[in-house]
Amino acid sequence: MKPVLAIGDVVAKPGEIAKGSLGSVELADGSKSKVPLIVINGVHEGPVLALVAAIHGTEISGILAIHQVVQSLDPRKLHGSLLAIPGGNPLAIRVGAYTTPLDGKNLSGPWYLPPVQKEIATITQRLALYINEALEKANYIIDIHANPLPSIHFVLTSLEMCKTDEIKQDVKKMAKAFGLTIINWPRKEATSIRDICCKNNRPSITVELAGNIYMWDEVAMVGARGIRNVMRVLGMLEGPMEKQEVDIIEGDFTFFGWLIAQRGGFMLVRKKPGQFIKQGDVVIEIVDVYGDVIEQVRMPVNGYCWSFTGGVGGTHAVSEGDRLAYVFTHVEELGKPSFVEKPV
Repeated sequence: MKPVLAIGDVVAKPGEIAKGSLGSVELADGSKSKVPLIVINGVHEGPVLALVAAIHGTEISGILAIHQVVQSLDPRKLHGSLLAIPGGNPLAIRVGAYTTPLDGKNLSGPWYLPPVQKEIATITQRLALYINEALEKANYIIDIHANPLPSIHFVLTSLEMCKTDEIKQDVKKMAKAFGLTIINWPRKEATSIRDICCKNNRPSITVELAGNIYMWDEVAMVGARGIRNVMRVLGMLEGPMEKQEVDIIEGDFTFFGWLIAQRGGFMLVRKKPGQFIKQGDVVIEIVDVYGDVIEQVRMPVNGYCWSFTGGVGGTHAVSEGDRLAYVFTHVEELGKPSFVEKPV
């Protein structure tokens, strides 16, 4: 008989949905902030899939995607188990911050598998220790993030972090099943949950939804469809695959870099996310407070922008050195000379 699944303070018998937390951190006023957990323990044997949302407090649309998935599942028909963390960084969520405000650390950093010693861990690392408990029980992981509008929906992979071809093929299978544009982000060091899980032989993908700070059904549904599709290819759910109702860009894509402001001012976006942009084309114009163009930011490679992030907090008022947009391209474009031009 399938065993009871216990993690944190949550106990779920086969066929049950249980809710609670992985643990909590104590704040200066004595209040505690919990890392929420939903466990769905299917009746039938199968893999364990972990979902993590809102590692960054400005990226909450994945929380609603998890809610939609949980509400759509019948544990009596589920093969395996689902561990869902809807709100991985409660400290950042409460103030709408990207990183943890108390120590300034990024929860999507290298805190996972193996964990740091708790006694010397910062508060962000202690949140990661709790999340680790779910990751260590999982066979597969989906880390859900979101970009500020305007942006496209897509999936990130870290194929270079996979130690075996089997793990790499599992990652590709998960990414394809999700049904969105797929972009590989090559890394030399593991710096995200996706990287670290793959490096530790747990196939993982990062889902990047649009509308980071919003809880819109149409955005969350993209995430929910993709999660259920991954569950189907993992043998956890039966039924036909769900077609995504957003634009998909087909190709062998890789992350290229960022568009960086060389001047301070206001950014005027001249292209759309997901639009093919030729090398050398003007993507963004930066104007000063008088409306005069002081810089034209051009595309360094034939490719696309997935999001226009702007300055602090997503504002289109930018300072020199700000990352204005993410760029991705076809793999075959790598190695070609990049476009470089001084600001006008």
